Amino acid sequence: MNDVPQDAWFYTREGERLGPVTFTDLRIKASEGGINPRLDMAWSQGMAEWKPAGEIDGLFERATPIETPESLAHPTDPYETPEYDPVSELMGNQGEWPGARRRSYLFAILIFPILWNIVIAMCSGLMQQQFGGELMAVITVGAMFVPFIVVIYFGIQRFANLGMSRWWFLANFVPILNLWTGYRCFACPSGYAFHKKLDGIGILLAIVYWLIFTLIVLTVAAVIAAIFGGLGSPELQQKIQDLIKNAGQETAKP
Repeated sequence: MNDVPQDAWFYTREGERLGPVTFTDLRIKASEGGINPRLDMAWSQGMAEWKPAGEIDGLFERATPIETPESLAHPTDPYETPEYDPVSELMGNQGEWPGARRRSYLFAILIFPILWNIVIAMCSGLMQQQFGGELMAVITVGAMFVPFIVVIYFGIQRFANLGMSRWWFLANFVPILNLWTGYRCFACPSGYAFHKKLDGIGILLAIVYWLIFTLIVLTVAAVIAAIFGGLGSPELQQKIQDLIKNAGQETAKP
């Protein structure tokens, strides 16, 4: 049985889905600035899909327009309802989304580890003289974990920037599912979980991502085919039999 009341509302804040709350509580949060009318979404039972909070009737108080000679000249239409374009609004304000943006994420996972290892290699001689062998060994081990920590941090923040829960980072350790999360983190722009639109750079990165994946699959398939094909040759089979025979003779020796 569904325990959620019929008038319950759910909403998002920085990619996190929250609720249920009553509409009155939702209006209070909106009046206190706890809900962004453009970036945050809202949904209640009976709605076909999530909508930007600014499109929910009665959620935000609309300021009464000040009467001017220009406004009095149009008595038939004193107020025009603002038109919302959720996709263009969400994609046009990518800098307002929390978390790590696409370029920061790509730098953290692709470029930073290489630069870090280059810096460590260049400074290893000087640090060896400065700290000695034993302490240098500890520093080297600790330095190996720095790129790993950076990748984890930016990986978690990237999901928040996409409008997804940070818990989705754990999906990177699930086979097959990690291909989908990897694609989103690699190619998709900020707020993609809501507007579902790729920009020009995202389309290019998506092509690169799936080309790399296809090449890896083809390479693995070729290696497997070569291994199984080689196992079928008489010469290799004879070598394997000789190795097994020699191993048996060595074991039988006292």
